[in-house]
Amino acid sequence: MKVVDLSSGASKLALATKHLGIKWEQARETWNDSTSKTFHKDHIEPLVPSVKETLEAIGRLAEVLARAVRDVSDDDVA
Repeated sequence: MKVVDLSSGASKLALATKHLGIKWEQARETWNDSTSKTFHKDHIEPLVPSVKETLEAIGRLAEVLARAVRDVSDDDVA
């Protein structure tokens, strides 16, 4: 049975979010007006808690899937 790998996707999401933060800080060095502040407030800030919640949910789902795989594995059949 093929087991779904959630950790690689979660890692990619976490890394992309980190890179976004780095790039945003670089952009703010030259783009620091009211439009940039509005963009940050409307688009960047909401991502952080959403990504955190998503990564936590992925972790919980991975635990459930791992438990399900153990529960239905053929190794337990006598």
